[in-house]
Amino acid sequence: MPSLFDHQELESFFNKHQFPLRKRRSFRRLFFREFNSLDEAFAQSDFADQVRQHFDIPKLKIVSRQDSQIDGATKLLLQTEDGQNIETVILRIGTGRTSLCISSQAGCTEKCTFCSTATLGFKRNLSLGEIIGQVMLAGEILREEDRKVRNIVFMGMGEPLRNTDNVLKSLDIMLSSAYMGLSSKRVTVSTIGITENISKLRAAFPEVNLALSLHASNDEVRNILMPINKTFPMEKIKESLLSAQESSSGDLMIQYLLIKDLNDSPEQALELAQFLKGIDCIINLIPYNDSMGMGNWKSSSEEKMFAFQDILQEQNFQVTRRHSLGRDIDAACGQLAAKNQK
Repeated sequence: MPSLFDHQELESFFNKHQFPLRKRRSFRRLFFREFNSLDEAFAQSDFADQVRQHFDIPKLKIVSRQDSQIDGATKLLLQTEDGQNIETVILRIGTGRTSLCISSQAGCTEKCTFCSTATLGFKRNLSLGEIIGQVMLAGEILREEDRKVRNIVFMGMGEPLRNTDNVLKSLDIMLSSAYMGLSSKRVTVSTIGITENISKLRAAFPEVNLALSLHASNDEVRNILMPINKTFPMEKIKESLLSAQESSSGDLMIQYLLIKDLNDSPEQALELAQFLKGIDCIINLIPYNDSMGMGNWKSSSEEKMFAFQDILQEQNFQVTRRHSLGRDIDAACGQLAAKNQK
């Protein structure tokens, strides 16, 4: 059966059954933006039943919910119909902005040595319905708080550009003005650097933001952190970014995890600046999360982090420091490990 979240299939179904345009608009708003149930969105249960019979509606079950006691993060442990556990994080910023961090895979194809998700191994790619289903569940929770999903980041479990087709389909419905209607400037896809699929993403959605997990200034260090670098070395990634830059308008964020005595020296800051020369980007510095317990590494000192930032800014780069929410519930960067998974 086609997915309910394949909006082209849904529109074809509406056409076949001559569903009135006015009621279509009402359904899209109530179901995809206000996150009401099918029966409430259609206001006629007989048609809702027909939809259920025709479409696949993946059921994600909430296994557990953890709310941070120090900030506005909520981590949801969800289970798919075939028993795979995935995690989704709701991030509530003090200014009122709400972001949703969603997963694209159960487990992960990659073996990054700093990331807890890598310890799970790879289970499978998530379907279109399972990706959008995370947004729908979070939307229901936020509706009860009089909040809305405003920003979505593909920074949960998995490598999004190893599941490119379903990620692109999910972006289609997220950004469609007739459906979820999110601004492309509020959606970010993260990748460790799958070069051919960076080009595919940028071509399909040039205004969507891209976050590249780089974490090193040279191949030697990146090989230690990210084994995929042997397949997609830094020079190859740079070529891809420069090529995609010509036709895209979405922001490019370079994610750089600062690890004590591994990648945080002044020389490496200058080396990073040289590597990124000619690339229009924002460099996002992230303190390594010691609680992950991966690689026996420690976070850089505040002094070293500020020195690293100063050098990059002196080289005329825009630099930000990320404050990861949800550390106390293992919901911060690199901590998603579906701990209840068997």
